[in-house]
Parts: sequence; structure tokens; C-alpha cells
Amino acid sequence: MTERTLRLGILQDSGAPEGSTDYTTIVLLHGLLWHSTVFAKLVPIAGRFNARVILVNRQDYPGAEPFTLEERAELSKAVEELKKNPLSARDRLDAHMKRQAREIYDLLIHLVAEHHIPPANFEANTGGIIIGGWSFGAAWMTALLANAASFPVRDIKLGRYMRRVIIYDTADFVIGFQTLPDAYFPLNDGTLPAEQYAQLMAKWITAYFPHGDSPEQYEYKTYLTSPPPTFTVMTEEERQSTKHDAPGDSKSGSDYLLMIAARQSGLFDTLRKNALRLPPPNASLVGDAWKDVEVRNLLCDRSLWFILWADANLRREVADERKAGIPLRPVTFTRVRGANHFVHWDEPERAMHAILDAVPAGSDDLEV
Repeated sequence: MTERTLRLGILQDSGAPEGSTDYTTIVLLHGLLWHSTVFAKLVPIAGRFNARVILVNRQDYPGAEPFTLEERAELSKAVEELKKNPLSARDRLDAHMKRQAREIYDLLIHLVAEHHIPPANFEANTGGIIIGGWSFGAAWMTALLANAASFPVRDIKLGRYMRRVIIYDTADFVIGFQTLPDAYFPLNDGTLPAEQYAQLMAKWITAYFPHGDSPEQYEYKTYLTSPPPTFTVMTEEERQSTKHDAPGDSKSGSDYLLMIAARQSGLFDTLRKNALRLPPPNASLVGDAWKDVEVRNLLCDRSLWFILWADANLRREVADERKAGIPLRPVTFTRVRGANHFVHWDEPERAMHAILDAVPAGSDDLEV
């Protein structure tokens, strides 16, 4: 295992299904505040799906290395430079996310080398690696795709193993789209009592919303009482074991600083475009462009409004770019009907189907 690989934390590994030679390795990265223990219910059922589930924590979360003082300083400098020198800020953030992408790339190399996982079989929808970044973690997926071709290929050709990269129920701004103006967000709600904010926010994020199909029909604030928000049915022990607040601190949290700076500098927009587009034919590549790897946008349609808005924008952009003849990776869309942002906790079997099932032949859409 390399020094880079050690910086990410493998929290849980279901292990290979007994006797299988074509199992799929699912690697999951978490979002903001809630770390990868939130996927723990997928681990005991992995074998039933001929899958191995590996839960990974990003830096600054339990089980992974913290960022160094120098790395934190780079994030702080990027925030400071946003107004005076936005291009410099974006360059700092781009370098940061390229390093983050390399951490993931090296982890995947390690998994292949250490565990001899089966290579991908696209036709059979078996084997290989499916990696997903949930919520804020989707930014690590766009960074990985955008930078993969810049990483040198050595003994292990990772392209033989990469089957699918999942943008897992993420917000519009995480993949660089403009958010809806004046839409409700608890952070901007001055009527919320400060001492109740954390709990009210947790309920809102984990709730079920009865949306329609257009922004005019989105439900921004009032969620269903049945099913109840996931947070309200978790035990206190479960809440404590899945959440880690420090990276989201509004003064010095690494995730918070990145979220603000990468959003305002336009980096998230650039990463999305470079993740979906294939390098031009005359590009001088160091590594493999992963041109056959499926990029899947996974939507839970009772999640928060800005997740539906992300899906709508991504669908529009992919259609427009295909029409314009811009070469793209294979992009597909999966919709989990009636599911909320915590489908892997509330309905783990459906989450496994959404991650693993193949899109029907001749279609870009899968409904679970």
C-alpha cells in the first residue's frame, strides 16, 4: 500500500462473495458531515448481490488522515483570493482536487493489486469496480473522471477494471450548476432558533419531499410526515456513529472551505464538463481516458429540491452536447422512485439495485 493510499480510510469491507469469480466491487465515498458509516447497511447484504462493498472515508473524517497544515492553508488562501484573484483561487483548488482524485486512483490500484478483484465485463454487467460519490462526495467523482487521463498507467491498467462512476444523489452546486434563485435553504432561514438549527437541518436533509417534475412543482420546505425523516428514526448511537461535524465548520472546516471556494470560482462547473467529455482525438495523454466507463447520475426523487434540479440540468446538458456532436462518455440516469437522500439507510436493497442494475439496452434511463 502506498503512502497516498493510506490517507483515505477504509472503514468497512464486506469481503469477496464466497466462491464468486465475477463479483462487482462497489466503492463508496460519503458527503458532507455524514461519513461512510451511513452506508453500513449495504455491507451485510453485499453477497446476495454478488458484490463486495467497500466503505471509504475521505480525509479529515474518522479513519482517514487529516489534511496537513499546508493543505489547509491552500484552501484558506483560495477563499481569501476569490474576490481579488479568482483565477489564482481556482488554480489552487484545481490542484487540490487533482490531488484528491489521485488519492482515489491510487486506492483503486491498491484494491486491484491487494485483492485480485475480477476485471470488468461490460456485456455481462459483472466484475470490475463501481465507484460512487454521494451528495458532496460527487465532486470527488467528477475530479476523478476529469483527471484520470493525466495519471500514468503502470503495472495495473485500471481501465480494465473501471465499470461505472456514480454521481450519487448530489446537489446542483456540487456539480457546478446555477441553483434556483430565492429557493428555500435552512441556512438562510433567519426564523430558525439557533439552538435548534442542527436538528432541524438534519431532519430537512433526511426528509421525504412530495415533488412534481418541474421547479414550479418542487416542494422546497414542507416534507412528509410519513415516511418520517431518517434522522428521526435513527437511535442516538446511530446518529453519533454516522456523523462528523468538523469538516463542515463554517470557519475552518475543509469541506466547507472547498464548497464555498470551488462553487464561487467555477471549478465545480469545469470539473463536471471535463468529467463528461472525452479528451479530443489529438490530445497527448499520459494515462487512460476511460472512454467506455459509464457515468451514472443516480436520483432519489423524494430528496431535496436541489438534487432534482441537478438531475434536470445534467439531462439537458447531456442532450445538448450530444446534439452538438461533442464526444461524451456513456452517461446514464437512474431514478429511485419514492426514495429520499438516505436510501442506502432506509432501503438498502433498492440502493444496491440502483448501483448495480444495468440500464436497459437502447436506453439511457433506469427506474428502480
